[in-house]
Amino acid sequence: MPHDHNEMFEADNATRAGRGPVDHPTMLSSCARAASAEEAKYRVQYPNFIARTSRIFALDPPAAEAMYAVTEDPWENAHFLTLLADSAITSETPAQDIPLCHPDGTATNLNTELTGADIVVLLATRNSSEAAAEMIARECSKRKIMCAGLALGRSSSPKALNKVVNAMRRFVRVLVVAQDDDYIPAMLTALRA
Repeated sequence: MPHDHNEMFEADNATRAGRGPVDHPTMLSSCARAASAEEAKYRVQYPNFIARTSRIFALDPPAAEAMYAVTEDPWENAHFLTLLADSAITSETPAQDIPLCHPDGTATNLNTELTGADIVVLLATRNSSEAAAEMIARECSKRKIMCAGLALGRSSSPKALNKVVNAMRRFVRVLVVAQDDDYIPAMLTALRA
């Protein structure tokens, strides 16, 4: 019995007055099958949440200012680090010599901070720290740590933001461009920082 296009997708064809029986099988979609009681026994019964050990690096003073706004939030195993503003880093600078500090001002070094880390997030508003981004990302790559980048627009011109994006693009696996600082906690939450 021929049916029009809409009837093929209606499950109640046989119950409507004036219509004959359905002459094609009604198949459950994969989503409907997954929601069935039979398939429920295969579901994982605990949340998919493993706390990560995160390191968040602010590569310039405006990025540090934006980062400091979220350091007091309840983060699991996250270390917030700032590249010292007056540091002259080149691609030849040894990783252990990159000058880093915690928000309270205590000094630390890259090797110590990357030990045991699962994920690294680089925050930048300027392209002035390209060498530092390269060194941190290179160390992450050696240690098989995922390195993500967040280029913060912070009311900068599109040309300036493009320079930040181009500086970070080569070194990170994930690169997000955000126009405001509200995206920092959203990204850290999404990455389970």
